[in-house]
Amino acid sequence: MLLENLHTARLRFRPLTLADRAPLLDYFADPVANEFLFIKTDVEAFTDAWLRRQTHRYGNDLGGLAAIELLGTGEFIGQCGLLYQWVDSIPKWEVGYHFFRRFWGNGYATEAAIACRDFCFENEMAETLVSLIHPQNLRSQAVAQRNSMTEWKRTTWRDHPVVVYRVRRADWEKFRYEG
Repeated sequence: MLLENLHTARLRFRPLTLADRAPLLDYFADPVANEFLFIKTDVEAFTDAWLRRQTHRYGNDLGGLAAIELLGTGEFIGQCGLLYQWVDSIPKWEVGYHFFRRFWGNGYATEAAIACRDFCFENEMAETLVSLIHPQNLRSQAVAQRNSMTEWKRTTWRDHPVVVYRVRRADWEKFRYEG
């Protein structure tokens, strides 16, 4: 997995496994936490497909969401990762994140997203990194902004409207080394 050994001051990234099915099932059953995922099937089928998709990504160099754990306790608190996506027929690396609602407001999503951004640019994976966010998902937009991203454009992705936030490698290098 792309981010398997990544960690921050408070968080550890690890591959999602079948052992994560129960907590993910709870997450996907929470209508507030997954409001912008637009789950069109039963939650169990969605959860199983989600885990299969991440495993496929891991094995095919397409990135994938990682389980995020608290370093001190090992508690599974959400997901974050780099995902190879197609945006308006152009391949892009996206940083995506989903955290259990009880962990919102602690800066974990921002901390994990920043670690993904830095990993992407430090490993010269792309010249730009994006986040695809529903226009009404203000919490995720705030995370993107704290991740030094700005709104780039609005488009449709998988039949849903999205705001595409991005950060360019050149800008990241400038504020990283001048800041």
